[in-house]
Amino acid sequence: MKPGDLKIFRWIRPDFFVVTFLLFVTVALTEIIALNLTFFDPIEKALTDFNFSDLLYSKLSSKQELLDTNIVLVNIGHLDRQQIAAQIKRIRSYNPKVIGFDGFFSVRHDSASDTALADQLSRGRNLAMACYLTGHDVSGKSFDSLETSDPYFRSGIRAFINLGGANPETSTIRSFSPMQVFRGDTLWAMAAEVVRQYDPAAFRRLEERDNQREIINYIGNRNAFISYDAQEVLDSASDLSMIRGKIVLMGYLGYSFRHPIDLEDIYFTPMNPELAGRSRPDMYGLVIHANAASMILSGDYINVMPVWLQVMLSFMICYLYVLFFTWFNSRSPDLFELLFPGILLAINILLIYAFFILYKTCNYSIHATYFLVPVIFYKIFLTWYERTFIFVSRHIKVHRYFLPPKPKP
Repeated sequence: MKPGDLKIFRWIRPDFFVVTFLLFVTVALTEIIALNLTFFDPIEKALTDFNFSDLLYSKLSSKQELLDTNIVLVNIGHLDRQQIAAQIKRIRSYNPKVIGFDGFFSVRHDSASDTALADQLSRGRNLAMACYLTGHDVSGKSFDSLETSDPYFRSGIRAFINLGGANPETSTIRSFSPMQVFRGDTLWAMAAEVVRQYDPAAFRRLEERDNQREIINYIGNRNAFISYDAQEVLDSASDLSMIRGKIVLMGYLGYSFRHPIDLEDIYFTPMNPELAGRSRPDMYGLVIHANAASMILSGDYINVMPVWLQVMLSFMICYLYVLFFTWFNSRSPDLFELLFPGILLAINILLIYAFFILYKTCNYSIHATYFLVPVIFYKIFLTWYERTFIFVSRHIKVHRYFLPPKPKP
């Protein structure tokens, strides 16, 4: 082997790995400190509620013109119980495969309307009634209470309607939990439960994934599904033939389709056209369940890169940052100072674009923090690191790997 063949080993050095590791530790500590100081609360909320993939749904998604004809949405608006009973009766007359009802009847009202509603809810076994998991037990891992309708109206199968996000009312809903265990009983999310009855094969694919949470691959808002307004279902002249053999999801979609969107049972999603400074949520909970069900039916899941692989790849890329910048800085310090901001911007743009392409074409999600942040911290960190070496070198002889050599007088 020629001496020149060993040049590559000049770049495989323990000190570069040490610097990369310490840079990772610096990023992690900075994140922990920032997220635990109340001073940074507004920044924390903004950062934890933003995801680069939102750009794809909000601005770039080509799926917004899709229509899933397997799922039919029915608005219950502000109908009374007698009218909701009439809705269910008419819907059943068209023989849907399964009905999912996203609503609660917490207390009993008058006898006539309650009896009519309970009678319709009790007919058949193809109706999934909403429930909501709340609180946590002592372990903090399981829910300790279950909100349901009054026992008089409890019919069919229970399906929980919990949505993701630290605070569903203010957080962006990007994922949902397909299954939860409550006091030994397995409960399925509304989206999973209706698919279980509609397409067992698609449901088994969901089971086999065995994920605690699934990212929702949104196809669109209400216009991505066949939908009927509250009074439209009650009108005997309306043709509801599209309901036959389909999944029907009943719930609140506003007072009516003709009225402006209100703030009842509505949430922020990645489909929101406003990415920053959002003041109005954009999607009713029923439509979110429909999007999740549509994803399960199609099998068009978003896969997430495992944590170990993210750490390994980001460490390798960070090592290349250190390698390249150190070499560039040692060869031409002035040019490095001039070009570093542009190089920093270019690297981050290329990485974000690569993540977009993976997400859009391969349905593959990567957490970007440890790929993007180290390059931002590089210069500050290396300055601190070199000054530490200079201080140590006053007592111990060390080599200067990370700064260009001082010019000779």
